[in-house]
Amino acid sequence: MKTPFKLDAHPRRTHPPLSSPPAGYFDQLPAQVMARLPRADAPESAAGWRWLALLSPALRTGLASVAVLGGFAVSFFLSGPPAVSPAVASAASLDAVPHTELIAYLLTSGARVESSDLAALTDANPGIAKQFLAATDAELTEALDAQPSEDLLYL
Repeated sequence: MKTPFKLDAHPRRTHPPLSSPPAGYFDQLPAQVMARLPRADAPESAAGWRWLALLSPALRTGLASVAVLGGFAVSFFLSGPPAVSPAVASAASLDAVPHTELIAYLLTSGARVESSDLAALTDANPGIAKQFLAATDAELTEALDAQPSEDLLYL
């Protein structure tokens, strides 16, 4: 078990100071400190912002938030219209090509378009066929019935 330690039982050893302060140092210290502080009569350049110091901290924070959001909104509206994306530009250029030329290109070129390619295209964008497919239900049923099927499970 440890023996109890009492600080009062051990007297403090005094060390001589390294050097004594200059004469009148502590008398002149408050005047020197006050001379370094900014004066109450601030320059007139800050007079325009003096009203801001009179506002409450919550109101100043709200005003700063409104200023930041307003700056963002102004920069957003002044940035101009958004640039045309490449997908929109390519779709617009393809719309200018007549359908007969597109069909002739697909039938004569070496780019073998298979039904799986078209199925993947319609899976990605289900409404794409509404632009160019104008068939009735009877025509679709007739075209599907004409397809050869080896598996009777799907009939």
